[in-house]
Amino acid sequence: MKEEDINFIPAKDVFYNPAMRLCRSISSIAVGAIDEKIDIIDAFCASGIRGIRYAKENKNVGKISFVDLSKNAISSAKKNAKSNKLKAEFCHNNISKAAFELQTDFLEIDPFGTPAPYLVDAFRYFNIKKSAYLSVTATDVAVLCGGKTQACMKNYHSKPLNNEFTHETGLRIMLKKIAETAAEFNMGIEPLISFSDKHYLKSILSVKRSADLAFDSLKKLGYVSYCPKCGYRSSSIFPQNCIHCKTQTEFAGPLWLGDLHNKNFLVKMQKLNSKRNYSDKNEISKMLSLMVGEINLPPYYYNIHALCKIQALNPVPQMDVLLKNLIDSGFPAVRTHFSSVSIKTSAPYETILGTIESSKI
Repeated sequence: MKEEDINFIPAKDVFYNPAMRLCRSISSIAVGAIDEKIDIIDAFCASGIRGIRYAKENKNVGKISFVDLSKNAISSAKKNAKSNKLKAEFCHNNISKAAFELQTDFLEIDPFGTPAPYLVDAFRYFNIKKSAYLSVTATDVAVLCGGKTQACMKNYHSKPLNNEFTHETGLRIMLKKIAETAAEFNMGIEPLISFSDKHYLKSILSVKRSADLAFDSLKKLGYVSYCPKCGYRSSSIFPQNCIHCKTQTEFAGPLWLGDLHNKNFLVKMQKLNSKRNYSDKNEISKMLSLMVGEINLPPYYYNIHALCKIQALNPVPQMDVLLKNLIDSGFPAVRTHFSSVSIKTSAPYETILGTIESSKI
């Protein structure tokens, strides 16, 4: 089998998901956008395809190590690394136990389901580091996005919301959990790139050791309030009632209210992507452009179809017309990678409704 320029054999009983190719490509570009030599550990490595791609596609990768509890997975990763002429180290162990033996600059954790139980041990891989990078994937989307509230509160200690901007809420709940765990190790976080795609949520973060930075990260936690009656939404340190129709709101949180991405980092990724011939090159380019636009905007988005339905506004305006009218009114407004029928804007809610009315053709 081949993924991009890497030939490998997905062994029997060793997990490999071809639908995650886009995620692996975006993540590999992110690795290449880091301006320093880094050692990488691919935990939950399975076939090893992710770590192999990181090492073969990026000149800044030093030592690459593979960790997995499955003997078959380690055997498969060894064979695939060898067939790609990659020198690597292999550890057949539980990643929690391995955390007391190994150290790294960049840790990849992509478990089945929730990453929450592994976050404490993830930061132990950075015990002697002043700064490092953490790459986290969550596939328990139903939990984070409001389908299983009790499980979310148990695993992430946050309340989710099941509405039209639920995927951003779920991503921000995951980041909140990471920020809290980092703070226990006197580390602050900065998301470099975070995104939602298909059945998973993904974030790659820079983490730095400093009590002040840890506290600064915690100050970026709060709540998103949502009114199911009129569609109003807001973010704040504490939940708020609806100022539009005075109805008691639903809320999600605590969650991360800071930016999901670093603009300079995304620009570096865009330049790298333009030089690579990935199968998903065009889709990656589009996603990165959308993410750049999302920076410095509120921690939620507006599904225009859902908003028009709840407000009985017909017909639904064309997205480009609506965005132009909001921008002409003096407010930033962009499409979002979370949803093709949604926008992000800092315009007041009443302004958004009024602009929808004036944007009808």
